[in-house]
Amino acid sequence: MKHSIIRISLLLLVCVFLLYSCGMESEDKEKAEKAQEEAAKEKADIKPDEVMLTKKQFDIMKIELGTPVQKNLTNIVKANGFITSPPQNKANVSPVIGGVIKSVSVIPGSYVKKGQVLVYLEHPDYIQLQQDYLTAKSSLVFLEQEYNRQKNMLSDSATSKKLVQQTLSNYNTTKATVFSLKNKLNLIGIPINSVENGNILSAVPLVSPISGYVQKINANIGKFADPTQIVFEIYDNSTLFIDLQVYQQDIGKIRKGQRLTFTTPSLNTANKMATVYAIDKAFDSTNKSIIVHARVDRNTRGDVMPGIYVNAFIETGNESVTALPDEAIFKTGETENIFILSRTYVEKQDTNYIFSVKEVKTGASEAGYMQVSFLENFPPSAKVVTKGTYFLVSEKNKAQGGEQD
Repeated sequence: MKHSIIRISLLLLVCVFLLYSCGMESEDKEKAEKAQEEAAKEKADIKPDEVMLTKKQFDIMKIELGTPVQKNLTNIVKANGFITSPPQNKANVSPVIGGVIKSVSVIPGSYVKKGQVLVYLEHPDYIQLQQDYLTAKSSLVFLEQEYNRQKNMLSDSATSKKLVQQTLSNYNTTKATVFSLKNKLNLIGIPINSVENGNILSAVPLVSPISGYVQKINANIGKFADPTQIVFEIYDNSTLFIDLQVYQQDIGKIRKGQRLTFTTPSLNTANKMATVYAIDKAFDSTNKSIIVHARVDRNTRGDVMPGIYVNAFIETGNESVTALPDEAIFKTGETENIFILSRTYVEKQDTNYIFSVKEVKTGASEAGYMQVSFLENFPPSAKVVTKGTYFLVSEKNKAQGGEQD
């Protein structure tokens, strides 16, 4: 038993030693490879904007090289702006005659239809107005009868012409009063038929003038709703527009009827569609731009709402352009760039690939390709990294000792 324990212990010690030796050997190998890479970079005289990969790294990262190609892409104009709604699709609701809020029927975010009751208001003036209407209406009936009677008496020479004219004047004055009171009752939402049937309402409804969503509420039970204050804000998002700022170099490319796609960065939503329907005729000399108006497609509105910032891409036609795969392009801050193979360096029969960064300007993007124009002379034979750009960016950031956007 004792000998068995000794044998097991010896075997364990041997295993631990072998594992440690393998680990040390692997670590030494990695250090040697790294030192070899650093030495190769130093001999190759790598510049700050260059990245070097060994043949092994090149293969592991599956780097692919290619050249720019000619593609028929939809030409676009980039613009930005805000979602808007027509003025008739927004309503600020206030009472015509102030009153104390008796009840509130909606909450923020509620969808309401045109004519739907928002709150009920109470005030003695409402009761007095209905009473005045009934009194004036009753007087009008009497004065009409009196005028007809006086007119008949005048024909029989039983009354004076002056008295008939006085009665007619009183009748017309009372008729105007009835008409005025009737319009006031209609304005505050009191049904005339109900009043004429003797039903005096103590509370009157404040209704929505449009169909839409309740955005803001400045109301609670017992609060006085003043005619000069907005009690509700209601928005109808069934029709939405975009006001886009287009700069002077692109103004000549814009036409009515052109289609555009737009995104809303704040909502992180998919591309949506709109159509240009109007172009401002006033040029903003400060920003060197004009405003282009577009109508959002009904079936792509979703959660888009007025006031949201958008990035838009106006389609101005097709043309053959120089293009690269989308994956070939990467951003550094505000600039867009590509990697090109600037040269190779052979060290002990191992090929090392050296890449440099070139800034480009992008345009239309379609079917996985993006239009590019080069800011400096681009050799026709130059090879561009078309796949694996992400790994090169990572290597470049490591060499510079930090991450960049």
